[in-house]
Amino acid sequence: MPPVIQDSSISLSSITEEEEVETQEALLVMAKLQSVLRRGVERYLTCHAVLLPRPTLLKAAHDVLRLCAQRPSGLRGAVVDLYLRDNDTCKRLAQVVADPRVDTKTVIKLTLHRDPSSSDPGVLNLLSGYTMERSCLP
Repeated sequence: MPPVIQDSSISLSSITEEEEVETQEALLVMAKLQSVLRRGVERYLTCHAVLLPRPTLLKAAHDVLRLCAQRPSGLRGAVVDLYLRDNDTCKRLAQVVADPRVDTKTVIKLTLHRDPSSSDPGVLNLLSGYTMERSCLP
């Protein structure tokens, strides 16, 4: 299983209780995204490591929570499709279903982008930016 190497850490000091709950939710979503990214890379790609800045997945997790917040079922009614864009190709790596018992109301397409200047083919070097699209279902 290729390791996901992150290059910085998050500090939970000096935040309010509400922010701490939100941060804990975001950390859970981030952990799930990291897990499915690892499995997707392992299943569909041939590389021995994945490099991405820690803030990338944490920011994506916050954005997922924000996009789901005003929807009828919130995060529980969301599906996140994880894609990897490499030059002109876009490959679906994984799908995260928050709660399979709840009807899907929100579909989020999260696309991570491979760094085109990466020289080692055995390392998947991802950019810090990503693309996120939300589709709302009735």
